Amino acid sequence: SSAIKLAARPYSFREAYMPQKYTLVVPSVSSENRSYFQIGYVGKDTVVTNLSFVIYDAEPWVFGVIASKMHNLWIRTVCGGLETRPRYSNVLGYNTFPIPRLSEEQKRAITEAVYSVIMEREIHSEMSLMELYNDDTMPEGLLYAHKTLDLAIEKCYKPEGFSSDQERLDAMFLLYKQIKGV
Repeated sequence: SSAIKLAARPYSFREAYMPQKYTLVVPSVSSENRSYFQIGYVGKDTVVTNLSFVIYDAEPWVFGVIASKMHNLWIRTVCGGLETRPRYSNVLGYNTFPIPRLSEEQKRAITEAVYSVIMEREIHSEMSLMELYNDDTMPEGLLYAHKTLDLAIEKCYKPEGFSSDQERLDAMFLLYKQIKGV
C-alpha cells in the first residue's frame, strides 16, 4: 500500500511538488494591524511550512491580485478570522475570489505596479515584513506603491474605481454571482 511505501522513507516529505523558479507565499493568519497581507516570493529550494499557503511559479500579476485591497477585503469578508486576526483560506478565499477576465494590457499594468511594491520593499530591506506591513510603521513609498497597485486592480472591475469598501464588495459579489450563474 502507499502508506507502507511512505513509511519506508520517513526522512522525506509525502508531497514533492517543486516549483521551477520560485514560490509565492501567503501567510495563513495575518494581523488586524495590517491593511495588506504580507505576501512574498521565496526561492525554489525553500520549504514552506503548513502555516502558509503557496503558489508555485506565480506570475507577478498574481502577486498583485493577492496583494491588492480588493483581495484583502474579500478574504476578510468571506474567510473569517482567528480571534481578531484575518485568516486566509485557499478554499473559501482564493478559489472563490471573483476577478474579471484580464487582458494582457491589464496584466502588464498590474505587473508594473507589483515591481514598484517589490522595489519599495528592497529600499527598506532593513525592515522585516512585520514592520513593513504594520499600519504604524509602513514606509510612505510602500503605501503609495500599494495604492497604485490597488488602482490597477480596481480598474479591472470598474474603470473609474470605487469610492468605498461597500462598493468594492458589491462589485465582487455581483461578479461572483455572474461567474457562478446564480
